[in-house]
Amino acid sequence: MIPRWIGFAVLGLLAVVPAIAGAEGVELSARGELAAAYVNLDDAGKDVIQGGEASDFWILGGGGAVGVAWQSLNLQADFSAEGTLDEKTADDTYLHSYGGGLHVGWRNPERGFFGAFGSVGYLEINNAHGKDPDTVAWGVGLEGQVFFEPATLYLQAGYLDRESITAGGDIDALKNAGFARSVGRYFCGENCKLEAEISYAQGKMDPDVDTVWILGWGAEAEYRPDGWPVSGFLGYTGARYDQDDDDDVLYEHRIGFGVRVYFGQESLKANDRNGVSLELPRYLEWNGQIAGALE
Repeated sequence: MIPRWIGFAVLGLLAVVPAIAGAEGVELSARGELAAAYVNLDDAGKDVIQGGEASDFWILGGGGAVGVAWQSLNLQADFSAEGTLDEKTADDTYLHSYGGGLHVGWRNPERGFFGAFGSVGYLEINNAHGKDPDTVAWGVGLEGQVFFEPATLYLQAGYLDRESITAGGDIDALKNAGFARSVGRYFCGENCKLEAEISYAQGKMDPDVDTVWILGWGAEAEYRPDGWPVSGFLGYTGARYDQDDDDDVLYEHRIGFGVRVYFGQESLKANDRNGVSLELPRYLEWNGQIAGALE
């Protein structure tokens, strides 16, 4: 029920945007993105990657966000999708995911933001043996941003889960998990942004209801030429997955690059304080490896 309402809310906001675009006091912002990433999986000698499962592959993806601000009220809808380019057909290989989310909160461009978010997505693992059905995953949480002159501190915490087995969910996917995420952004100019993040999650997976721990980290640099609506970015994200009962460990490394197109804000810093600067946790990518190579 929760994933369905999140999806309805995202579609509802996108549907009303054209109608309120000309309303007095309403400010609209948007962002689009195209990206590619090289992914490497390392099992640290634990024999986690088996049976021809891919350990090195490319991913193509894209997404965007639409934001509506009226006085201090701020709404933002996100959507994203990605798919692997690997041609291997081994069981448990992550294939693709897509999803969306909605953020609702109050923002003061001089001080910060506080609100809540909900997200829902779909992921597919190669189902060669009939044990990895396509799965709906979702999350809810609280989030806040604190603005300093050259920097932003962004914090998130919440709950992640998947659809039940009786509803067709993948029993190996992450469920009943709590997470926390911290992001720091530094603006070395109006159109130059450096970002670093760290995240942690703990939940359950597998038919044995094993505990799984996730430690994630990342860094990114983004530059937007003055007067241009387009920016380029280069980033790295990593994660360590620990499954306790099986003593399995998996490391994920992603090196990504791409372009973003902005509407409604004249600079990267202005977008951070007034535009579509909210994000969703990497729960779909995490599930791609937990229900994939790790299990």
